[in-house]
Amino acid sequence: MGQSANAEETQGKVRYLHVLSGRNFLALWSGSLISRIGDYMLSITMITFIYSITHSPVLTGLMTAVFYIPVFLFSPFFGSVADNNDRKKLLFTSLIAEFALCTALYLSVSLNFFVLPASYISVFLISTFGVLVSISRGSLIPLTVSREELTVANSLQQTTTQLTMIFGNLLGGFLFVILRTPGILLLILIAFLISAAVISSMKVQSPKATGGKRRSLDGLKYVFRKRLFAELTVILSILNFTAAAMLFLPVLMSYNVFHTGKEGFAWILVALGAGTISGNFLCTKINARKRTGLLIISANLFDALLYFLFAQNSIFYLALPIAAAVGLVEGTAMVPFVSLVQSKTPAERLGSVLGGMNMVLLGGGSLSMISSGFLVSVFGVRNVYIIFAALLLAISLVGLGMKELRQAAY
Repeated sequence: MGQSANAEETQGKVRYLHVLSGRNFLALWSGSLISRIGDYMLSITMITFIYSITHSPVLTGLMTAVFYIPVFLFSPFFGSVADNNDRKKLLFTSLIAEFALCTALYLSVSLNFFVLPASYISVFLISTFGVLVSISRGSLIPLTVSREELTVANSLQQTTTQLTMIFGNLLGGFLFVILRTPGILLLILIAFLISAAVISSMKVQSPKATGGKRRSLDGLKYVFRKRLFAELTVILSILNFTAAAMLFLPVLMSYNVFHTGKEGFAWILVALGAGTISGNFLCTKINARKRTGLLIISANLFDALLYFLFAQNSIFYLALPIAAAVGLVEGTAMVPFVSLVQSKTPAERLGSVLGGMNMVLLGGGSLSMISSGFLVSVFGVRNVYIIFAALLLAISLVGLGMKELRQAAY
């Protein structure tokens, strides 16, 4: 038994190493790692910065929403742009644009000039180009690995995302004390520039769009013509509507319930990321390709229970394992979902399909961030968690009745 387990573990390591041995995927992966550190440092820095200077849940929620709103507004358009153009060039150009915009934000905060408006405008524009980065990156993955390697490649990408979230949040929280906001922004803009340099080394040929150039809504139309994709989008849009539960609301829980401030917020995000990494790894060990639909539905059900537990808890050190459990559940379902979409979508359509799905899914996240500040002011932060838990429970029961989704595999 021990020898068998060791052999399986060795095989898993070889699979990861084999995927990383490809030059193009290695460049995409390492470039993504660097830029995502910058993304997460920017997120925790600007959210805590706005709360520290305004002490307003509404304005803080709005800053959190600014990271999501561009996804809803621009995903379909950027999806068609990715299908109609060279995806590597789009990724490189977008990273350079993020570098330039972060430089402008750094100058505004450093010089104390037009700080609040500049913060919202700059983050909005950085997030807008981040949408194009995400779509270009996601549609490049199937061009750098084989179909059989998709689960491992996406597991590695998602694991990297969570590792960089942990590192970015810890680094952002730690450096906030030492360097303050301007110093952190300087490091972020350097990260974007280095990422662009690494991505420039890729040698990938983007597929030509068939049947003429893609239009902005082609991907969205394709999604809702495919019953499985439509069901996935509906279910996950509700899950994303509750996204504030672990991205924005922990700020309020940390300050007002746990009394741990920005450090507590950072550690909750770290616990969430650590759990997600475990889930990303777990999905490669349980034959998730055959259970994708059930994993997604089960993730919603478990999240409902965990949100309720998080709301009822007043002890910070008990909040951390709950946050880690949320990450574990979501990480286990995340990789098979992405791989399912990639494997069932023609390569020349993938950009527009990802853009269309992102519009609906992260549009729900944007609505969540905008509305959560107002919901908290009316119901209180604990009751908002309970509302989110009830929504997840309801949509999970609906999902169990969707045969196409329940049996989804790739």
